[in-house]
Amino acid sequence: MMLGVQSFPELYTMLIGWNLYDQLWDLLTKTGLAFFPFIGIVFRNIVRPYESQETKDAASTSLRRMEIDIISTLLLIFFAVSPFIPLNASVVSYTPICQAKGDSNTFHPGDTQTTWDKAFAVPSQDIRIPLWWYAVLSISEGFASSANTMVGCPTDFRKMVTEVDTAQVADPELKEELQNFNLDCYMPAKAKYFADVKNNASSIQTINSDRNQYGVDDAEWFGSHGFQDTYYKTSRAQSAVQGFTYDPSSDINADTNKNNPPAYGKPTCSDWWNDSQNGLKARLYAALPTTFAEDFANFFSDDPNGVLKEDVIKRIVNDNADKGYDRANADNNDSFSRWGYSHIAIALGSWFSQLSTYPKLYAASQAAPIIQALLLLMIYTFLPFALVFGGYKPGAFISGAVIIYSLIFWSFIWHLVSYVDSALMNALYDGDWFSKQIPSATIADMITGTLIIIAPIFWFTFMGSMGIAVGDIVTQAFGSMNQVGERAADEGSKMAKAAVSKVASAAASKVTGIAG
Repeated sequence: MMLGVQSFPELYTMLIGWNLYDQLWDLLTKTGLAFFPFIGIVFRNIVRPYESQETKDAASTSLRRMEIDIISTLLLIFFAVSPFIPLNASVVSYTPICQAKGDSNTFHPGDTQTTWDKAFAVPSQDIRIPLWWYAVLSISEGFASSANTMVGCPTDFRKMVTEVDTAQVADPELKEELQNFNLDCYMPAKAKYFADVKNNASSIQTINSDRNQYGVDDAEWFGSHGFQDTYYKTSRAQSAVQGFTYDPSSDINADTNKNNPPAYGKPTCSDWWNDSQNGLKARLYAALPTTFAEDFANFFSDDPNGVLKEDVIKRIVNDNADKGYDRANADNNDSFSRWGYSHIAIALGSWFSQLSTYPKLYAASQAAPIIQALLLLMIYTFLPFALVFGGYKPGAFISGAVIIYSLIFWSFIWHLVSYVDSALMNALYDGDWFSKQIPSATIADMITGTLIIIAPIFWFTFMGSMGIAVGDIVTQAFGSMNQVGERAADEGSKMAKAAVSKVASAAASKVTGIAG
């Protein structure tokens, strides 16, 4: 029978926790600590009856109480404390709820193909688990997994935004090429733009048309559509760019290079930016994680004009721009651009805020299953001590079951929070995913950050209090069984005494009659 879990780390903490439970229970039995509660049972069931009954009746009551308590405790130890059901790596499995379309992979400890395989070793000992806790885990894990499937798998916008925000250009050649593009293409184009604004040149109409279509800040980044439709068509790189073919017709030194042409050519700024193989736009997009395009293919498929993809590239450029590019933005301000000094400060502040907020929220959601798995490990490990020192009370088993169920159910709560987060981002970000932070987006971040922490705590507190109540009810029920037995015994004792008295009276009467 398979036992599913809710995360990769739980594959290992499940085995490690119950392996420690098994060993600690063995230690408790060998040292005799596991039998201490029986001393308490004997002492309690001798003292209490003698406090309220006559010696003869108290002895009978003590015996009956000890019979019930010892038998019930032995049954609890056999079914719910002593481990005997095998638990190994082939039994424990994890099937992610949200997988790539068409995939239905199930993972076992040791073959997850993640770093968890290196972090934890699969225990080599024979691991066993009590029947009661095996049933609790099966029901809890199965219920949580079923509940997760009901929520579904919406696009994880938080992951998408975080991966874009944290994308870094690691290739030093690409960094140098970005700087060269800034010096050879963008800054000259920006200077021409401001000159044409004053002269009301024909190019301004084209640029303003692109600004109306792509946003008023279209002229504020390397991939400006207005610049591509005007200045980038005629401007060229000042030095050869790797990957572009040498064209002697565009080289002013073609005659001197005729016998020994260079390996690469000097592309136009438009080709340098847009080339599908060697263009800066394509190479910047490649700075994202390799799974980014696959994970969010459906999201970007609804963007036929490529606006969202360009927003991604714009964000990567802005996050990796050198100081020269920043100065170009600041030094070339004009009344026709919304990017004055204060606007630049606001934008940079917003981007910095996003860069610090998004990763924190995403990191919290990624850390949550790890924390859950480690807490479960602690519970499984400490459980034998709780049961022994709790005197094997029936209520402890119910309370423990509710606590474990509540903790496992956290996975559904976080999945639900992720669903709500995606819905909030889709509603409040208003399509402005990467270029700037907006007040409504801040509201979404605040709500999500609160839910990640508060929702599971609220659930756990609620279920924990209910679990304690249920445990008390069960304990009282077992106590009632003793009371019923005592009452029945008392009534039986009274009836027996009355019968003996009647028999004795009848016998005495007969003896008196005979004597008379």
